[in-house]
Amino acid sequence: MYILPSSDIRPRYVDHIPKAVQGNVGQVVDRNVGDLSGGELQRFAIACPGLLINFVCCLYGKPGAFGVVTLPFSVREGINIFWAGFVPTENLRFRDDFEVAETPQESAEEIETYARYRYPTMTKTRGNFEVIEFEGEFTDSQIIVMLGENGRGKTTFIRMLAGLLTPDSVEGSDVEIPEFNVSYKPQKSSPRFPDTVRLLLHQRIRDSYMHPQFVSDVMKPLLIEQLMDEEVANLSPADLYLIDEPSAYLDSEQPIVASEVIKRFILHAKKTAFVVEHDFIMATYLADRVIVYEGKPSVDCTANSPQSLLTSMNLFLSHLDITFRRDPTNYRPRINKLDSTKDRKQKAAGSYYYLDD
Repeated sequence: MYILPSSDIRPRYVDHIPKAVQGNVGQVVDRNVGDLSGGELQRFAIACPGLLINFVCCLYGKPGAFGVVTLPFSVREGINIFWAGFVPTENLRFRDDFEVAETPQESAEEIETYARYRYPTMTKTRGNFEVIEFEGEFTDSQIIVMLGENGRGKTTFIRMLAGLLTPDSVEGSDVEIPEFNVSYKPQKSSPRFPDTVRLLLHQRIRDSYMHPQFVSDVMKPLLIEQLMDEEVANLSPADLYLIDEPSAYLDSEQPIVASEVIKRFILHAKKTAFVVEHDFIMATYLADRVIVYEGKPSVDCTANSPQSLLTSMNLFLSHLDITFRRDPTNYRPRINKLDSTKDRKQKAAGSYYYLDD
């Protein structure tokens, strides 16, 4: 049981929760709050408020200028209004059509692969939790998305690839952990740089951030120019690449923009990205291949070798007993109602993840 002061609310920075709250949570009752993964902290933070939502208000406007709040709608109606970008009761459109592309535009391009890399089977134990990462391989210009429930060791694998954790054991003497220059975006954001965004970019990526390709692929889509003179410490958290939950702290529309930026940059820079992501739209848009995690969260888990998107999604969703279809208008993945005709039909065919309309 948890008793919070009446003045406390669910904080935006979930990594600050362990500093304010002590105790244990549901399925991880024997673990301290400070030891929980980012996803488990999110679950803890929304456990109570999530049960209280009866109505939805949509907010729209221009960032930093003005904002408008609609009248309350039912949860279903409010979500559909937001995705449509149109308020029928006011005959008002506040956003252009919001569509998720069927496939990334770059998928049709011929990509020359310069190298193929392999990593060995690795085991890591942290307290009572053991994770086994089976041997796999990857290439340049490829994005590998890691799927699994909270507390299954995805961040542990990312940290081992980044060299921040050392595996307890490595199997297979013919395969070694490859050495790379690694860029790692952690799951929890704690900006400490004491100056502006412009100075940070100038110090860290001086040769890149003014390059026309980087400006086109990254700076313009993410609207970085608007933040150049802001203090880094004052920014909201929204503002080989090992990326742990890139959608964390982003609003409802930004994940699609971020996905396009990551996909385009990895393709053009001939790099490889390992991405941990729980946002289903972002995960399916990004993934060239997928690593699925199985096992008992926070106890013992196994990471499969990278597989195709369709094979991996079917495996992952079969564990959850959930089927997905695509919205015919905006191609957004939507969950089928349990035991509906479409749900039973897809399960009977083994097509938990439905790619074709």
